[in-house]
This record gives sequence, C-alpha cells and structure tokens, in this order.
Amino acid sequence: MSDSHRNINNMQYATEQTKPDAILHLGDHIDDAYELQRRWPSIMVYMVKGNCDFQSLAESELLLTFEGVIIYMTHGHICGVKSGFDALVKRARQQGATLALFGHTHKAIIRQANGLWLMNPGQIGRHGNGCTASYGLVTIENGSFDCNIIILPHYTPGTLD
Repeated sequence: MSDSHRNINNMQYATEQTKPDAILHLGDHIDDAYELQRRWPSIMVYMVKGNCDFQSLAESELLLTFEGVIIYMTHGHICGVKSGFDALVKRARQQGATLALFGHTHKAIIRQANGLWLMNPGQIGRHGNGCTASYGLVTIENGSFDCNIIILPHYTPGTLD
C-alpha cells in the first residue's frame, strides 16, 4: 500500500479482503502503517517513509527477501519517479532486487525494465487528485512472484480513529 494519507478505512478494507502474510507500506502517512500494525499484531508490517513523513525515523528504503524473491521498497521521491524510473531501476539493481515497489506518483503501474519488475500500487488513500484508490498484491510461491493491482470497489473517506 502507498500514499494512505490518513485513510485507515481503505487500508483496513484491503487487509480484511486479502488477509496478507505481510503488509508493505510505501510511505506518505507512515503513521497509518503503525495503526495497521496495532490492529493486526500477527501480521508483519514493513514500512518506508515518504516525502510527507517529515518527522519519521523510518528508513527511506528497505530490502526484503521472501522465499528467495528480493524486494526493494521505497516511496520513490528519493529516486525522482515522477520524472522517470531510471534512478529507481539503477538503485534496485544495485541492491540485487527482482522487484521494486514504490509509490509517490499515486498512479498504479506494473511494468518490467530489463528483467526487473516495477510496481506502484497506486494510492490507497485517494485525496481529490483524480486517481482511483488501489493497492497492490504480490503473491510469492516457490521463489516466483505475481503482481496485481486491486482497485477498491468503493471509496470510504475516513481517518484514524
């Protein structure tokens, strides 16, 4: 999930629908990721800070490995993803990743760049910019992975309780 911008209701809906083994929050209102961690203590929550997470002590990038799949995660602003993906691809490759997850643009995409998969799950929070609320689902099995974008069937405005 990325760019939640304090919409915990959409994040809760996504978590209830997918029942994930882990949640990866790609920044912008990282406090929302902490709230998910509080609500679902049995689910591991990984997070990076975004450009709106000024006071956060979280890292700007993380490298995770699940069943042999190496995932590079960042919000994207440090790689300038609004101007292109070259810096993101370079950084992810330097880390040995096979999948790079990022946010920041609020636009969901899945694409391949010379053997490296890129996925931006879009914005889970939606805040009046014309983009649909969505999240990503990465399924990993036996060292292989599949990426999907899930569009929320509804938009529920809501902030932290």
